[in-house]
Amino acid sequence: MALDELQERKVKKVLEKLCSERIPEKVRDQIKLEFNIRGNNVTLFEKRRYYKDPKEWTKQKIAQFRYDQENNLWSLYWWRHTQKWYKYEEIGPSKNLKELVKEVDEDPTGIFWG
Repeated sequence: MALDELQERKVKKVLEKLCSERIPEKVRDQIKLEFNIRGNNVTLFEKRRYYKDPKEWTKQKIAQFRYDQENNLWSLYWWRHTQKWYKYEEIGPSKNLKELVKEVDEDPTGIFWG
């Protein structure tokens, strides 16, 4: 099931802010942050110029926010080299997406940004 229109607007507002503020303008031609909404999942990813061909971009998954409509809660997941999403255990589900986005941005465990 897809996010309703109100939730989608909230997601876009919060994540567009992160994407525009996290990457300094002077390197945006080399690194970008973007997100994709698919159903109730919102995936944040980083794009970088491919070193072998700078015309191409590579994508690295950073985090995924999953919305549980029944309970009105967002949960946070992290991407592992095993090609699977894992629940981020340092912060529980929240009704406030900004809280989870802040956790990704600050990255106290080093899971998201290394």
